[in-house]
Amino acid sequence: MIITDVFKCILDERCTGGSDKDTPLCAQVCPTGAVVIIGNKSYSCITCGTCARECPNKAIRRNKFGGYYVDRRRCNGCGTCEILCPIGIIKIVREEKVVNNRRKIVAYPRGICVMCGLCVEVCPHGARRFFHSKDLKDRKNRALLDRYIQILERIGKREKLIKGELKPKRVLNFRTSLYIHRDLCRGCGRCIYLCPRESILEGDDVEGCSRCNICGEVCPRDAIVEGIVDEERCVLCENCIKRCPREALKIENFKVVKVKEDRETIPKRYCINCGLCADSCPRGALKVKNGSILYDRSICNLCGTCVEVCPQDVRIKRDGRITGACALCGICIEECPENAITVKKIEKFQVIRDERCITCGTCGEVCPVDAITVKVKLGSGDIGEILFNEHCVMCEKCAIHCPRDVIPNTTGYKKVVDRENSYIWTDFDLCIRCGLCNRICPVDAIDMGEIDEERCEYCSACVNICPTNAISIYRTWVEKD
Repeated sequence: MIITDVFKCILDERCTGGSDKDTPLCAQVCPTGAVVIIGNKSYSCITCGTCARECPNKAIRRNKFGGYYVDRRRCNGCGTCEILCPIGIIKIVREEKVVNNRRKIVAYPRGICVMCGLCVEVCPHGARRFFHSKDLKDRKNRALLDRYIQILERIGKREKLIKGELKPKRVLNFRTSLYIHRDLCRGCGRCIYLCPRESILEGDDVEGCSRCNICGEVCPRDAIVEGIVDEERCVLCENCIKRCPREALKIENFKVVKVKEDRETIPKRYCINCGLCADSCPRGALKVKNGSILYDRSICNLCGTCVEVCPQDVRIKRDGRITGACALCGICIEECPENAITVKKIEKFQVIRDERCITCGTCGEVCPVDAITVKVKLGSGDIGEILFNEHCVMCEKCAIHCPRDVIPNTTGYKKVVDRENSYIWTDFDLCIRCGLCNRICPVDAIDMGEIDEERCEYCSACVNICPTNAISIYRTWVEKD
């Protein structure tokens, strides 16, 4: 909820913004009329949830910020919320509206806080502040809340605190995984072909010889190098043909010949040992041991959960098993002719501050372990912040989907929005025209809920900041070329 520090709240010229009506700025900017003045002090909805719990039409709902909003299509203006509000701040208002070309009087409640934060932002004295029950561990915050509750008790009202949720998660300080140096890789594909766990994958199937030289290694006569045959030494044993991963060799007129052109094959994605597959496996067929991911095929029932959660899309169901979990065996490192593969220890991110960050919230939205909080920037000089908590497993799903490449991406695997199969829209029965969407949109593609789809880049910034869930988005993702 948002509360007022009554000792800092001062109704002066700075507070009213020079207005002749003596209305404080917090009340002026509140889009839902949730701020009232009692004894020259600002008080507001305490987001206790009584209105939502008691609404007979289920028209009042809680949003992800801890506030509540009204679905005016479901609300019939019965006034139950007004009667039961413990601090008496909710009022039923009536206004004329055109519905199906007819003028109609509609009634709905005002005075319910959506936790948009506009009042906190404009208060010149810093008296309005966000408050959560988990902050009660701080003695100063408890005293502040007690003062607020005492004032409300004087008018016979009291708030019930909501208990915070505890989510036990696996805690790591670093991740140990492969790292492929793109500048050194020459595209021979040896790491792809020789990986026993099939955890290194190429982007597209290459129809051609990648010059991996597996043929040369299996030849008992050393008669072939990268597909080029020494006819004097070749005895047509066919070892090279059997072991060629691209079927680029065959026998013609008693000679082994290369029948496909030379083509590079670049490893596009690979397992980074984040352990999400092991955390998610309902059967316990996967486990993480010393950074390696171990797989017991006898336990696996091929449910596909690990395939769905893998951020790098390397888990694949094939031939009665699921491939793609790196055991850090080191074969790829030993076999790489360019020494382009190493094992790296990746430290967990704490905070990322970058002026390129548009605080769209996509990273937090796709994070599978709820480890990300985005500090929104609304002012022109503000810099967005991405905060990572202790539950982060460094899976890099946030980096894969980040529209501005603000978060480091070790593999380079990237996804972008498929605009042709994505859409965004605004429900104006929920929109309170607070203007937060205007302020956060990085491309000025929205105006009080009205969306210019040609300019919109589907970053979801407006969706994530909307306090009434009035803006909805459906996105599909495709691999970036």
